[in-house]
Amino acid sequence: MTTVSGEVAVFLDALGNRKDNSKILNAIVLVGPRMETVEFDTEGERSVYYLFKPAGTELLFEDDVLVSVLVRTQPDADDDTFDVYPRPESLVDGLSATADRSQVTAFLGTPERAGAGFDRYEVNGRYLHFEFAPNGRVAKISALVEPV
Repeated sequence: MTTVSGEVAVFLDALGNRKDNSKILNAIVLVGPRMETVEFDTEGERSVYYLFKPAGTELLFEDDVLVSVLVRTQPDADDDTFDVYPRPESLVDGLSATADRSQVTAFLGTPERAGAGFDRYEVNGRYLHFEFAPNGRVAKISALVEPV
């Protein structure tokens, strides 16, 4: 399994923890303090999004457990209310936050799963999902508890 370092490692480490865990605070410190919350209840599952729009970041809690962190590394054409992550060069040590797909593969190896506009890697005991913009460069990076 590949191991990555940088601020994304803080997000990966926070995954799977409940809202009151100090690892969640470590992640929030990187993207806060300005936050909005949005809540949904679907089929008995409570989903709460912590939206850090100035930092281009979303934390998703399902039943009070952090299951994903999404970070924007380029402006989002579908939602201009989000800025980009404030320290993109600090996200993944050794990899540009706007690398192209071949650079991501050269750095992390063969993806665990790949699709038309994404690659997913197993790293640090979790999953790191890279979404690519039409220009072929990383637009979003998601840290995930489980492959989705």
